[in-house]
Amino acid sequence: MRFFKLLIIIFLPLIGFSGNKIIEGEIDWQNNIENNTLDGEKRTFFSFKNANYDEDKDFLAFFSHRIKLNNERIVSVSIINIEYENIQVNLEKNIAGITYVSDNIDLQFYNAIQKKQNFGVINFTPLVFVSGNYQKIKSYKINVVTAPVISTVSSTSKTFIPNSVLSSGEWFKIGVVEDGVYKLSYSFLKGIGVEIDNINPQSIKIYGNGGKMLPELNSDFRFDDIQQNAIEVFGELDGRFDIEDYVLFYGQSPNLWSYDQSNQIFTHEINRFSDTTFYYITVSNTGESPKRITTQGSLSSPNNIVTSFNDYGYYERDLYNLIKSGRDWYGDVFDVKTSYDYVFNFPNIDLSTAAKISVSGAARYSSSSNFAVGVSNSNFNVTFGSVSLQNYSGPYASASNASMTFTPNSSLLNVNVVYNKPSSTSVAWIDEIELNVRRNLVMTGDQLFFRDAQSVGVGNVSQFNLSNASNISKIWDVTDPLNVKEQFFTLGSLASFSCSTSELKHFVAFNNNYKTQVFNKGRVNNQNLHGLSAQDMIIVSHPLFLSQAEDLANHHREEGMRVVIVTPNQIYNEFSSGSQDIVAIRDFVRMFYERATSSDDMPKYLLLFGDGSYDNKNRLTDNTNFIPTYQSVNSLSITGSLVSDDYFGLLDPNEGKWSSTTEYVDLGIGRFPVKSIEEADNVVNKVINYNTAMTMKDWRNRIEFIGDDEDGNTHMSQSNQLAGIVEIDNPNYNEDKIFFDAYKQISTPGGNRYPEVNEAIIKSFEEGALIVNYTGHGGETGLGHERVFTVSDINGIENPNNLPLMVTATCEFSRFDDPKRTSAGELVLLNKGGGIALLTTVRLVYSTPNFYLNKTFYDKVFEPVNNEMPRLGDVFMEVKNLNASNSNNRNFTLLGDPALRLAYPIHDVATKKFNGAFLSATIDTVRALDKVTVEGQVQDENGQKLSNFNGIIYPTVFDKKKEITTLSNDGGTPFIFDLQTNKLFKGKVSVVNGDFSFSFVVPKDIAYNYGTGKISYYAENQVEDASGSFSDFYIGGTSQNFEADNEGPEIELYMNDKTFVFGGLTDESPNMLAYVSDIHGINMVGNGIGHDIVAVLDDKTDEAFILNDYYEADLNSYQRGVIKFPFKDLEEGRHKLTLKVWDVYNNSREVTTEFVVQKAKDIVIDRVYNYPNPFTTHTEFWFEHNQANKQIYAQVQIFTVSGKLVKTLEKNILNEGFRSTSITWDGLDEYGDKLARGVYVYRLKVRAENLSMADKYEKLVIL
Repeated sequence: MRFFKLLIIIFLPLIGFSGNKIIEGEIDWQNNIENNTLDGEKRTFFSFKNANYDEDKDFLAFFSHRIKLNNERIVSVSIINIEYENIQVNLEKNIAGITYVSDNIDLQFYNAIQKKQNFGVINFTPLVFVSGNYQKIKSYKINVVTAPVISTVSSTSKTFIPNSVLSSGEWFKIGVVEDGVYKLSYSFLKGIGVEIDNINPQSIKIYGNGGKMLPELNSDFRFDDIQQNAIEVFGELDGRFDIEDYVLFYGQSPNLWSYDQSNQIFTHEINRFSDTTFYYITVSNTGESPKRITTQGSLSSPNNIVTSFNDYGYYERDLYNLIKSGRDWYGDVFDVKTSYDYVFNFPNIDLSTAAKISVSGAARYSSSSNFAVGVSNSNFNVTFGSVSLQNYSGPYASASNASMTFTPNSSLLNVNVVYNKPSSTSVAWIDEIELNVRRNLVMTGDQLFFRDAQSVGVGNVSQFNLSNASNISKIWDVTDPLNVKEQFFTLGSLASFSCSTSELKHFVAFNNNYKTQVFNKGRVNNQNLHGLSAQDMIIVSHPLFLSQAEDLANHHREEGMRVVIVTPNQIYNEFSSGSQDIVAIRDFVRMFYERATSSDDMPKYLLLFGDGSYDNKNRLTDNTNFIPTYQSVNSLSITGSLVSDDYFGLLDPNEGKWSSTTEYVDLGIGRFPVKSIEEADNVVNKVINYNTAMTMKDWRNRIEFIGDDEDGNTHMSQSNQLAGIVEIDNPNYNEDKIFFDAYKQISTPGGNRYPEVNEAIIKSFEEGALIVNYTGHGGETGLGHERVFTVSDINGIENPNNLPLMVTATCEFSRFDDPKRTSAGELVLLNKGGGIALLTTVRLVYSTPNFYLNKTFYDKVFEPVNNEMPRLGDVFMEVKNLNASNSNNRNFTLLGDPALRLAYPIHDVATKKFNGAFLSATIDTVRALDKVTVEGQVQDENGQKLSNFNGIIYPTVFDKKKEITTLSNDGGTPFIFDLQTNKLFKGKVSVVNGDFSFSFVVPKDIAYNYGTGKISYYAENQVEDASGSFSDFYIGGTSQNFEADNEGPEIELYMNDKTFVFGGLTDESPNMLAYVSDIHGINMVGNGIGHDIVAVLDDKTDEAFILNDYYEADLNSYQRGVIKFPFKDLEEGRHKLTLKVWDVYNNSREVTTEFVVQKAKDIVIDRVYNYPNPFTTHTEFWFEHNQANKQIYAQVQIFTVSGKLVKTLEKNILNEGFRSTSITWDGLDEYGDKLARGVYVYRLKVRAENLSMADKYEKLVIL
């Protein structure tokens, strides 16, 4: 994890105004912060409340306001009335950004838009350096001047057509890979499904927009829906399509060449998403008239003669993505082989005109190195800078490019590239070679493409003279690819024509050998995404997961949401002419956004249903490019390169390039990174099950904070601060803390480990929490340097009914776009257990910005939206936009359903009486061994009792906070924090007509100092739930009036269920089941003084299981309860289990049982018997087995002693435990006759779900 602080905006409350406004404020300065960088450098950062840090100024601290505007924008700002104070600066402390502190306040502002609402943001650094002294600002005033705007939406907003042409008719999709004049023959059209013998060829139409990538900037032009192309149909006049008839059309390459006027060269751009350009064929007499290629005449009086033209070529092979991130790929590697030749053929090259070559690449070495490039006896170098091979946070390689003008000496240009390798460890990669040349205008080959940049000029009419033209059949003007014109020309010794060249014109001359390499992409079903009405949620699903997407959509439709499901290809068909392009997905979402005339009709949530990959063109085997990803321009810096789904939410006209931090996300975006139907089933089933009755337990009241032990306690401190925010702002939630250094660290050959931390995190997931929040180091395989919560741990979690949201302020824990690895974070979501969603990191991130983003999360996750608790997408959008200036925020992704609302309890629980008295200003005190009675009610948000609420409430009474000092396992200063987790009582109480009451006896094991206790409530009625808390009482001291008690608790100990008997059979993961009771209650405080509920297996007291948290009281009783504890992966054979339980008076009792583990792979039976035996008219057959919670088929056959079968009994059995339910028999044979008295033999035969079988013989006696 990185530990610089980056530019981040923690915003003040929004201010709305019009015209001029004075903003006043004070800076709450705090002690400077010291942090270590990833590479071990210690740095000091200026600190004040809501500080932000500017990455471009060496992480200099700055302050920020965000201002809500009406139909206006900020035009100027000025700072006035500044109060300064001198500040002592120790320059030896390596203070971040100190060199950027100037003698004046640099006030900056920008305007932004979120969901069509204007905002202004004002930033400044509250430090100056004047006359040799550093001064800090204590207070200030800012004068803000605004100007009106016509609309909150720019005039460059787009109007989308109401319907797609694909909504009706028959459509067939084809593809080409290069520029050319293509022929569609009778046989080809028939082969793709066109009813060619039954059509009028005059109705044939071809649609398509070319293959170049869509522009990233929303306001740049792009076609809306596919456009009709002008084509030529040979033989159409007779109204029949005969075998010899055919269609000609101009097809374009997916890659783009464009003219750079300033440098007077042509440059190319590889399509990053598709190697194919798609076109659509339809035959229809409706809609647009069929478009045909028309002839344009040759102009007279040319003022310019063209006998040569510009040509170009490139070499670019995408073989390697050096850091598995970013959009740039590289070609040949220069390592063992250090020299490559690249040959370009330019027939009839103009040897008298200079050509230009450009070469780019990258190299990795600790000092500079270079490519030596040679062509046509000319040479130049491409020099690469050095990179640190040890600096993990620095650039992986140095990229560079260089160009040269040279005189070609041949039509065949051999470009030789040699890497001058300075060391055996240095390595380089070629990126691209680009050549610009002039060729003589001589017909070569079957198709010649030509253009002449030199001919362009205002008023220019140029005569193109094409030699060797005797076999030319046509010349097309393809300047406008949708409206190709046939250029009239005269043919003598030359093919000659004249046309206006006031703009650059492109032509193709060709003979009758047309290109035929057209790919059939199949029939296209009618679709009409343009015709969709407003939607609340958009699900973009890979076709493989449509069934699961539909289940999820129906789930949200039942909540009243408008949900639409589309596939990527459906979007591409209408928004990018069939080619994969992430901009098309964003344009589709933007269509709903632009059409919305109210906030209700704006799209609110986007779910990308499918995994993504850093390889958007499927170069890798076993790629996972189900839904493509936005990859950053930066492709060489591990700390600067990123993948982000935020891109799909940049919907305003001036957004899309994402070159600045002023672009706000306009809806909540999440992704299911699923790769299989099983994973898709898992995540959807988790969402649907998340808010069902079976999940309504008090885990919804708990938030777990986990802090790593590295970097001078930074992460534990940050995690503790987050817990403090929740405690103050949302006291109904119970904070638990797992801080690494509070646990014993052990040393192993593989490094230091924290096994108890690992156990605590797994336990936290399996017991459940609303949120689990981790701060610290991490990676794709787990958390912390000590390897906790690894992939194997995650795969073993079983918690389908209590799934937390996991927040990870760590590095690349959920790097979902690496197809070669499923990250630990992904598994948290994709497994049946784990978490319901993750707000998580997909690349390396900086520590302090993580913390501020995490703080923003807790500001928003409990803040209602439109009088309802927010959905994850609402929270995620706000967190993103409130941290827009922090590039770190782009590395956070929501893996999960953005339309999911966390399992917030809906209603409130209030305490009305405490020990029989109404609440008052006087705070009551409870003491050890006091009997306490509490009365309360379930209320609505207005404090009114819900008289129709009938259900269960789970009160948990906590002892006062305890102070914990960590162990300083790695040296350094111990960290001190407080924790309120010791439970004095946990009950289960009926709520009747909204009212409840419960009693308990305060355990003797409380901490005897006085302090504030807490009662936490969770109530549910299988439909709705409620939560609350009460802290207006003290705990401490000992009661002066208590009953005597010297008897320990009563204990009944079983395995799995009450049918268990001593020595019984179990599988390898049985559940301990203990029913306990005591007149004064069970001690579950856990104060660490030997009075815990403890289970010991096989006399291994050093590996005892502490079971305080596994005790649950019976309904309406503090005297009785049950302890359920799951063992896992026990060895086969006989085991001894001892359970010791204490009552609240510290009296104990201990019981022991034994059981035999038989692994559950194949069924095993034992203890087969019938009872009563002997019997007369009724007996029951019983047996033990190792297939708990599984279906078993059982058959009992009764034989005479001579072997004659007289009766067969059959039953399908589903048992919770390892003892069967009974199979009854009345002693009659198959014919209903009573059998004679005597001895009989019976055979029990059983079959498990996995078809394994077992049998056993026993005897019975009939009297």
